[in-house]
Amino acid sequence: MAFTLAEMSKIEKDTLRKSVMDTLLMEASVLELIPWETIGALTTKFVRYQSLPSIGFRKLNEGYAAGNVNLEQGVENISLMGVYLDTDKAIARAKNTIGDARKIQQTMALKGVAYKFNDKFINGSPSTDPEEFKGLKERVDDLRDEGFTGQYIDNAGTSGDGILLNATERHNFLDKVDTAIYAIKGHNPAFAFMNSTTLLALRSTLRREGLLDTTKDQFDRIVDVYQSVRLKDIGVKSDQTTEILPNTETLEDAGVAESTSIYFVKFGIGEFLWGIQEYPIEVDDKGMLEGSPVYRTEVDWPLGLALADPYSISRLYGIIPNSST
Repeated sequence: MAFTLAEMSKIEKDTLRKSVMDTLLMEASVLELIPWETIGALTTKFVRYQSLPSIGFRKLNEGYAAGNVNLEQGVENISLMGVYLDTDKAIARAKNTIGDARKIQQTMALKGVAYKFNDKFINGSPSTDPEEFKGLKERVDDLRDEGFTGQYIDNAGTSGDGILLNATERHNFLDKVDTAIYAIKGHNPAFAFMNSTTLLALRSTLRREGLLDTTKDQFDRIVDVYQSVRLKDIGVKSDQTTEILPNTETLEDAGVAESTSIYFVKFGIGEFLWGIQEYPIEVDDKGMLEGSPVYRTEVDWPLGLALADPYSISRLYGIIPNSST
């Protein structure tokens, strides 16, 4: 049975592990959404269709031609993500601190874990760091190289003009958003991930055209919706300032030198895009370390992403969120 981290948190009985899950969920919107498969191994294999069999017709008393299904086997790897949360005994036992020092350090460290996952969900690059899992950016690049060019859509506005410049640019942008949505299997991605500037610009565009809907997430936060697609700000990196999806992308086949992208995603275990984990997140209070006056908590989560259907993701690039960018 598929579980998102949000669903696992609801049934988790261990208070320490639940607090960790809830902290991660508050900071990493992707973790609230992605379904996880526990594979009990460091790799997982899957099969995807490359082409369907040829179907024909026959005359009376004749046979049908044999139709062959071309299959491709894929392999996805687990990456080992975690952190040690260390608090000096003197700080942990101090009576004049405003709050529980160990709890505060744990919360701050877990926020760092959440921001790291958000970043690698988009920008994970095993070719740069072999210990990382592959994010959406490289996966879409791979699909383009394999011939799935329809998953890679150029916004193709007037060079240097932002999407809010005028009605022509707004409508061109919405046309390309629709193209990116249509590129997903079933033409119904669940989510679109972008940066804050792009989300505000898209919200403004949809509001002007009377196309903006809203819903709420599990924390009662308002989420923008367009054609049943939830629009999500992927946020910033752990430095709290650098956008995971910057407005300074330089793409050789984009019409502009500096721009940004939106990624459209459809989740589904074994079918589309999903999370894989060797085992669910573990949180272990190690107590005081031997030979060092430090209390340690270990957070350990061997995880990765798996993509079965190339039509599970698409990227709309070459977007200038506003005319001043």
